[in-house]
Amino acid sequence: MIKVIDVESKANTSNAAGRVRNILGAGDGGTRVQAAIAEVDPGKSYPLAVSDRTQVVYILEGTDAKVTYTTAGRKSERTAQRRMGVYLEPGEEAVVSATTSPLKLLLVTVPKHTGKPGASDRPSGYFFEEAQLRSLIDAKSIRERTFWVNKETGLSDSWDLQLGRMLYAPHGYSPRHVHHPSKTSSISPEHFYLIEKGTGEVKDDTGSQSIGPGSVVWIPAGEWHQLIASDTGLDYIEFQAPFDFATTMDQDPLGKNWYIKGTDDGSGKPKLWVQS
Repeated sequence: MIKVIDVESKANTSNAAGRVRNILGAGDGGTRVQAAIAEVDPGKSYPLAVSDRTQVVYILEGTDAKVTYTTAGRKSERTAQRRMGVYLEPGEEAVVSATTSPLKLLLVTVPKHTGKPGASDRPSGYFFEEAQLRSLIDAKSIRERTFWVNKETGLSDSWDLQLGRMLYAPHGYSPRHVHHPSKTSSISPEHFYLIEKGTGEVKDDTGSQSIGPGSVVWIPAGEWHQLIASDTGLDYIEFQAPFDFATTMDQDPLGKNWYIKGTDDGSGKPKLWVQS
């Protein structure tokens, strides 16, 4: 059954950097995913230590963060703003420091997905800036998505997760659909949304639940679901892991079709991208 979690209902625990709120974990339906929101006080740093899991840190709020990223013994550093982040493969590490303003960070970690045919033996992480990434528009022009991590759009070299932002126009909606393991995976896919702006509802076979800012919508594998925006539209973060799943749409099979924003040469036919 789909579970809607209120972020504010989760305990906020103090730490050396500020505070952290675990918003999704094993206690929420046995998920393998860990997600948290960390608040970093000015002058403090939040470290992401070397792990055997894949990690993503994303700046939800704040300016002029100092981000240090280390891979294979090589260290790089840059100043980052809201809607920028770092993707880390196992063995890599990063430190996010608040300078003059506090930061709010989204932290997501997932197990390494192994055994996928064609996967890179040495995938590596990277910095990303959402505004510089390619966006996709759906066939009805009511949804827009921008991936931060995704194998099929050429961003990452591994199949551990798919993560990015989705925008719905007022009264926009997704097709009714379900995710299940692909032919190359026996692992049930994990799926959640973190709503940042707007209101709406999520529907499954048992009914519907209201969603709004601060809602985490956790969708177990095998659950049919549909997201519908109110007249406010929706702005949310979408996540799936591993990125080794199949999607079935029973009423709108062409709902998998997305078009690469900015590739229309005037013919009215932008380049097609088909979701797996």
